[in-house]
Amino acid sequence: MKNKVIVIILTLLFISCDNKYEAKDPGDVETINSGKLTVYCDELIKPLLDSAFNLYSQEYDKVELTIEYANSRNVMSQLLSKESRVVVSARDYLSDEDSLMNVYDIKKHKRFVIAYDGLVFFTNKDFPVDTLNANQIENAIVNGEDLSKSTKGLDFEPTYVTLDQYSSIYANFNSMIAKDNPLRKKVELVENIEALEKQVASNNSIIGIGLLSHLVNNNQFKLIRLGFDSDSLKKYITPKPVHQGYIVQDLYPYKVPYYAYLLEDRQNLPFWFGTYLAKQESVQKLFLEKGIVPAFARIKLKYED
Repeated sequence: MKNKVIVIILTLLFISCDNKYEAKDPGDVETINSGKLTVYCDELIKPLLDSAFNLYSQEYDKVELTIEYANSRNVMSQLLSKESRVVVSARDYLSDEDSLMNVYDIKKHKRFVIAYDGLVFFTNKDFPVDTLNANQIENAIVNGEDLSKSTKGLDFEPTYVTLDQYSSIYANFNSMIAKDNPLRKKVELVENIEALEKQVASNNSIIGIGLLSHLVNNNQFKLIRLGFDSDSLKKYITPKPVHQGYIVQDLYPYKVPYYAYLLEDRQNLPFWFGTYLAKQESVQKLFLEKGIVPAFARIKLKYED
């Protein structure tokens, strides 16, 4: 079967506003384009968001913007402890964060979806197969079943490696693949992306679990195509190349949202900052060019042989 390249044609929408409000300190007034703002951001999406933050600072040079990068767990703790008015993270709430919010009667935060990435399985070039079934991988990791017994061309049982439990990669792995269940298959955890890629590159029996955004232009690795049963489309989805065009169509099973979470549900400087990330043309175009899916766009897909 011929592979097809998907060309994404993007129509971007941007809403411009000039609301202002008076901050708690009477001497400090915030508007859409002035004030002070500290943002905590997931360190794993720094290469993408750093560029977006630079675009924001260029356009809104009267905003004193400070960016702090940290692991996903730390970033969300800044929000939940009310230490930060806006955070950017590549994951949803964790189950224990949900529980904590219920105990203290904290409502879900207003948030903007700014882009979509993909949680991907990747191997070095010598791994014997390039296509797997998502349900079989989940059964192997969670229930301890042998993937080699159900996969043609795989004559050994692979090992799995991903980032540690403080990362957004692990959080998405736990919610989407493990579904908060205990694991019967060992998954090795490493500290950073460099260690993850180094380990996968050095051993052709390892399957790494990472983000598409880190691997989309890295020809050192093989991105595993995944067939899966789609609940939303109510049918089996045949394996497709791991590509932003298939993620946007929900033809890839593990779609990872990037969120800008707001401490307050009001039209203040954090609100306009989140709106900028989610709806500004230059930022959304940046996400498209980096190989992930911009959240606020009309997208046309053109298929080429």
